[in-house]
Amino acid sequence: MFLIKLIGKILLLPVVLLLAILRLLVKIGMEVSSFILGALMLIVFGCIIFTIVQHTWNSMAILIVMEVFLILITAGTGVIEGVLQMASESIGSFMRS
Repeated sequence: MFLIKLIGKILLLPVVLLLAILRLLVKIGMEVSSFILGALMLIVFGCIIFTIVQHTWNSMAILIVMEVFLILITAGTGVIEGVLQMASESIGSFMRS
């Protein structure tokens, strides 16, 4: 049994390194894009308010879709980061056992 666990741990070592690299890249990407997407979301929200004042409802609908898409990008990145963290923690607990 010990030998099987040892072989499994050796085979999982590249997976752990790949997960660590992916987590780092996603975290850096999320930090950098939060500034860009945040500013873009603020601009789009200002445009939504402007279209409400001007009563251009078609343009407002397009801008709302853009805003929702930007929110989904941000939330999706957070979900991906969470899944990578859970995967690395579960593999890490197996490696420590």
